[in-house]
Amino acid sequence: MVWGRQAAVAAAASALVLSGCTVVVQAPPVASPTTSATDTPSPAPTSASPTPSESPTEALPALGPEGYGDLALGMTKAQARGTGLVTGVVGTKGRCGASNDGRITGADLGDDLSGKLFFSYTTGKLVIIGAISGVTTPEGVGLGTPTAQVRAAYPGWKGNRKDSFGVDYVQAPGNPKAYYRIGVRDREVVELTIQSLDQDCAE
Repeated sequence: MVWGRQAAVAAAASALVLSGCTVVVQAPPVASPTTSATDTPSPAPTSASPTPSESPTEALPALGPEGYGDLALGMTKAQARGTGLVTGVVGTKGRCGASNDGRITGADLGDDLSGKLFFSYTTGKLVIIGAISGVTTPEGVGLGTPTAQVRAAYPGWKGNRKDSFGVDYVQAPGNPKAYYRIGVRDREVVELTIQSLDQDCAE
């Protein structure tokens, strides 16, 4: 049959066409991996450098019945230097307040009595210690203290009746061999020392 032959020829032609062609099937493109913002590791937080705390101001020793902190009445010059509380203490002989007897560290060099040390001429030992600004006795009396407070702390201290200027002495509580010399002017303390009762440098 003509129709059957034509169909066979068409089928053969189709087979030849298909056998001569290669059908390429492309795979779908693969997306390159992307890193989202949430996947990015955050840098490790850096700890703040510790801020050094300010050292608290060291409190000054009291001018007590035995002396000034570790600086005690009766010490030699070598012993006084060993406390680390003095400056300008030279030699071994006492000079009753001369420059080489030295002063308490931190003394006001413009004030003749501030922190001044007196070593005895005869024994070479410390017999008088002058107070410096900011130092008080255990009873709270220091340079600048109102006269009324001095009288309250030391009822035996008389001073000047009008408080214009006056100097008086009072036994140091707890030490019968020492006393405070307290001078006032214009109703406040301007001079303060702790002194040995038995000494040759002052009245």
